[in-house]
Amino acid sequence: MVTTTTQKIDGFSLDNILQIFSLEKKSQTLRVRKGEREGILDIAQGELIHAQLDTLQGVAAAIEILIWDDVQIELFSLRPCQRTITNSLINILLEVSKLKDERKSVFDESGEGLLLSAIEKAEQQQFKDAHQYVVQYLKKNRNDTTGWVWYSRIHGNIENIKKALNMATSINANDAFVQEERKKITAAATHLTDDVVRKCYFCWAPLNKNTTTCHYCHAHLIISQEALMRSGAADSRYLEQARERYGRILKKYPRSLISLYCLGLINMNSQNFQEALGYLDKAAKMAPEKAVFANQLKLLLDHLAQRSLHEGNSNTEQQALANLPVEEPKVNDQKMILVVEDSSTTRKVISITLSRHGYRVIEAADGLEALSKISEERPDLIMLDVILPKMDGYKILSIIKGNKEFKEIPVIMLTSKDGFINKMKGKIAGSTAYLTKPFDPDKMIAEIEKHI
Repeated sequence: MVTTTTQKIDGFSLDNILQIFSLEKKSQTLRVRKGEREGILDIAQGELIHAQLDTLQGVAAAIEILIWDDVQIELFSLRPCQRTITNSLINILLEVSKLKDERKSVFDESGEGLLLSAIEKAEQQQFKDAHQYVVQYLKKNRNDTTGWVWYSRIHGNIENIKKALNMATSINANDAFVQEERKKITAAATHLTDDVVRKCYFCWAPLNKNTTTCHYCHAHLIISQEALMRSGAADSRYLEQARERYGRILKKYPRSLISLYCLGLINMNSQNFQEALGYLDKAAKMAPEKAVFANQLKLLLDHLAQRSLHEGNSNTEQQALANLPVEEPKVNDQKMILVVEDSSTTRKVISITLSRHGYRVIEAADGLEALSKISEERPDLIMLDVILPKMDGYKILSIIKGNKEFKEIPVIMLTSKDGFINKMKGKIAGSTAYLTKPFDPDKMIAEIEKHI
């Protein structure tokens, strides 16, 4: 039984992580989650020795787990287990790649990928892109009710919304998805005055553009004095569905402002004010130019301050409230730099230098620890040593640059070697700049300030 968690890694593919384990001869157990499914991979000295998924064990379980995309990974100390896999990791990964290609071919032929892309864009309020995908999907699947319902959700013109739902009804009037969307249109009839509408963040009901409370799910769509006083009336079913949706988006896109804001609203509507503060605070820091986030954060802070005076919160709540800054916190506004260096002395010198210049520093000593820190913290810049134990910095750099979520993070390569070839290798792999050790602290800071 797996009990003690050591690290969590999100945002990197399993095959990348297993390749690092193999190169660095790591021994650990991985718990891999995809939605509600959970699998186990056991690695000893860099070799995959056992896998388990539901009733599957061995190679069959390993292949099924490795096919998953967008997984959550927890690392544990290697548990005692019997070896059930003798195949090499490279052969297993080749089989996984072959199966992925076969499944993708079937997936592309059906056009299902277009619908999933439309839904993902719609969930992020990117309706223009979503509209293009759903139109392409419906050209291939004109009789698909789900496609027409999502067309109605993506469209802003009320007449087009009605036509799309009429089309879905003509295909299958008994479809529960279709019936619920039609209820929303019926309920909206007495409220809508605009020809072009917006959609509720939580239940997708059509609303007038200036609506601040959804007439269908009764959720507040903005933080105001009235919303704070009347929170708690929203339909919890739609709030929970939206919580799962925006939580999923945030895991995939940690800098999604719409997800942070909507999760803040969900918690405010559920009267979980402390959780709402956390999400709004992150949104305000991430987009300081958008005054709406800072203004709504202040309203929530003022409301909690008044509550603590009049209702007598617990000591824990009072302490948490007292620790929440009303103005932008300087410490949390610092740019974050990840230093990947196996020498603890060198790491410390770099860290002290960076800290004295106002940067927040996190450290890693090898490739796996570096990927874990990138996933957990998403630094603003990475300083990456070329020479690391068992795997060089170029390999780590190629994995970072191959990841769509982290590839834009600037990476400065560090090395004790000088010369044109080393600099070209770093440039080809995607590095932003190149520093030769020992380097002058002022030059290091000057180079960082060019890219952060």
